[in-house]
Amino acid sequence: MIMMLILLWLLGAPTSAGETVMAPRGAALGPKVFWTTLGKECKFPFRQGGRIHHHCITVIVSRPWCSLTSNFDRDGKWGYCALEPRHPNGSVHTSRRMANPCREQPCRNGGTCIAHTLAFECLCPLPFSGKMCEHKKCYETIHLRYYEEGESWGRIYLRNVERCTCSYGHIRCQQVGYTACRSNPCQHDGVCRMIVATGKEVCHCRHGYGGPHCSFEPDTECYNSRGTSYRGVASTAASGTQCLPWNSDLLYNELHVGTVAAAPLKGLGEHAYCRNPDGDKKPWCYTLSKGAISWEYCAVPSCKMPLSSSRMMMFNMLPGQGNTKPAKATCGTKHKKRVSVARGRIMGGNSALPGTHPWMAAIYTGQSDFCAGTLISSCWVVSAAHCFFRNPLMSQLRVVLGQHHFNVSDGDTRTFGVEKYIFPKQFSMFNPTLHDIVLLKLKKQDGRCVKRTPFIRPICLPDADVSFPDKYCCTISGWGHMHEKADGYSNLQEAGVRLIPHDTCRKPEVYGNHVTADMICAGLNGCVDACQGDSGGPLACSRNDISFLYGIISWGEGCGRSGKPGVYTKVANYMDWINSVIKRRP
Repeated sequence: MIMMLILLWLLGAPTSAGETVMAPRGAALGPKVFWTTLGKECKFPFRQGGRIHHHCITVIVSRPWCSLTSNFDRDGKWGYCALEPRHPNGSVHTSRRMANPCREQPCRNGGTCIAHTLAFECLCPLPFSGKMCEHKKCYETIHLRYYEEGESWGRIYLRNVERCTCSYGHIRCQQVGYTACRSNPCQHDGVCRMIVATGKEVCHCRHGYGGPHCSFEPDTECYNSRGTSYRGVASTAASGTQCLPWNSDLLYNELHVGTVAAAPLKGLGEHAYCRNPDGDKKPWCYTLSKGAISWEYCAVPSCKMPLSSSRMMMFNMLPGQGNTKPAKATCGTKHKKRVSVARGRIMGGNSALPGTHPWMAAIYTGQSDFCAGTLISSCWVVSAAHCFFRNPLMSQLRVVLGQHHFNVSDGDTRTFGVEKYIFPKQFSMFNPTLHDIVLLKLKKQDGRCVKRTPFIRPICLPDADVSFPDKYCCTISGWGHMHEKADGYSNLQEAGVRLIPHDTCRKPEVYGNHVTADMICAGLNGCVDACQGDSGGPLACSRNDISFLYGIISWGEGCGRSGKPGVYTKVANYMDWINSVIKRRP
């Protein structure tokens, strides 16, 4: 059976005594201001499946549901939404309001009303917050941050230790008793005091520094070198989008204060200021773009012009192999921001961050058929031959690069026609799992094929003698079905799989002699696998952050079945043919 990426996790959700159902997944539906039947309020926005939802959603069952925490992906706590939409003040909406909930302009203080199927939500301008923008935040000039209405904090002002509270935009403070701190969390020689009544530590900063722990340098207007030491207060991406706070629950799978070692020393904290905690080329931040978490470089100038904007990367050879990559990496690098350590949900897969697999190609045939592919050079994409065994017409084919959400084009995507596709001589439509590889040549546009962007770039090809060791962890990615009986596609997913010894895969209880020397097996005894719609996508193995196309998603028994791993076409065995077709030097 054609293989694709599967992300399936089961969560016990109460419906009646002793009964459980699969955790809901799917398209958005319904309002923001619902209460669940569990008696707890929905948490908005919440993250599920890599998407950010601002109102109730539904799938499998017809009843809308929502998350009870900011991150359903992590916590899995949810409940059905109430059958009657409720106003933020607790009253039930009338049918007239349900028809047009924004007609009476319920949002206060210049908030923008966004109508949903049954209710509304308010997008509030600074400094207002609340479901109807009814609360006014307070901006603390010493800490350089907003506090919510009713929130309290400590500060040192004119050498007095005070405890302050936000009251509708006004800061009300009173002097309090204090004592010496047990340790000093204040950076840059800041002075620490501890409020006796609360046990909270507060800092008094030297001139030029600010923030709760004196870690900000508010007068800084540019960054030096790569900006790893930048501590300014710019909080806007280059596109003008506001940055997300580094402690946001929506960033659970990304780099944030809970996943970065020594986060305060790298400038991270309860703020949304641009930083560079991973040694990228300049300060950056996470943003919320089109309902998904993305990231951008910030609108912060360099203090001096860089010597070169290109990134030089050295590739360490695998043991016992020849030189597989020149010193300057022109392929296989990602536009990524991910935690470098293992993550708890890797066995169940993750929704991919935009740009983490810039070589992914979505191949659409007519109105219904779909396969994945991998960009290997400016004009060439490699895929699985069985996707083309019916010999579709060129006019039926379109290849979309830079795509994140299935069949959704935006400013980051590019669509190409296909000039031709070429099978290896050994391929036969009567046994399509053998020699399951095909090359597609893209039609040029304005005299060229692919222009590289952060979201579109080729993967590296291995040399013919390259082999990664057994149990090596590689990555599969695709838009395929979320489970074996699903009938729809997902946003781009990714998961780690380990390479399996060839002899193990050829055991009679696995696949026997159906597995040949031109195939690779990966992902035994796990819940991560490829599934329908992922065919032709990459099995990417990396070394020193440079990714190589080691396999092509080909076939397998079912999706994610125990003891039945995914089978992949071994690309290294076809490198002589690939090089001869695309006229590439080995």
